[in-house]
Amino acid sequence: MIAAPANSLPSETLTIPSRVADPALGRPLTIQATYYPARLRDARPVPAPLVIFNHGSTGQGAERGRIPREAVLRYENQARYFHARGFAFLAPMRRGRGGSEGDYLESYNWDALKLAEGLQHALDDVEAVVEFMRRQPEIDGRRILVAGHSRGGLLSVAYAGRQPSGVIGSISFAGGWIAEQGMMEDFNRDAFVRAGAGAVAPSLWLYAENDRHHTMPAIRRWHDAYTGAGGNAELYLFGPVEDDEGHQLLERPGLWQSAVDAFLHQLGFFW
Repeated sequence: MIAAPANSLPSETLTIPSRVADPALGRPLTIQATYYPARLRDARPVPAPLVIFNHGSTGQGAERGRIPREAVLRYENQARYFHARGFAFLAPMRRGRGGSEGDYLESYNWDALKLAEGLQHALDDVEAVVEFMRRQPEIDGRRILVAGHSRGGLLSVAYAGRQPSGVIGSISFAGGWIAEQGMMEDFNRDAFVRAGAGAVAPSLWLYAENDRHHTMPAIRRWHDAYTGAGGNAELYLFGPVEDDEGHQLLERPGLWQSAVDAFLHQLGFFW
């Protein structure tokens, strides 16, 4: 288990232009992100690899019950893991969440068209963030990894399929855009099929047996669909997480750390 130090990891807030122009403002809407710079290995800074970590729905599967719009998800515990391995880490809040401008357009409705529109909005935000960070001198633009939790997990896999030469890999913690219910399982599966068809970089999928949103049979079907379409994904199915919080697997680094270490080694990272 990774022990949390007494002091917070050094961070700063970045303001990133989105791909959506606001005529009233005369500029693009902005995306706010928490940035944890990589540790310096010597006196001279060297461009560092970067993990962009994408948040989930920030809701409970319905319009009511969402976390406040102004809440910012910083993922400091996950940043510590990657920071210790030489990575810079960025946690952006997509439009309409945290300090990011615009409306939150990722619908919770059981409507495939609305869900697809929301996924497209999210992909646009990830693309804006990746391209912005690729231009930063302290970042090695050839070594960007996308990762995320829940909706952010599927989003990361989908982005890697949409931009096959843009990232070196993706990691999905409990990934899925919507809890499977009737035709909605098809939405997740179809999204993974499209991602697999375009993917070049490898992917790591991490789920717990007692995930309250996604069942093990559904997860296996999604993985089969993704790899059947051409994607390369390693699937880890962990036993039940205590307190019935399987969907929060990302908060249990003692479970997933060795799997992610092995994946990073596969990508050529050693520390």
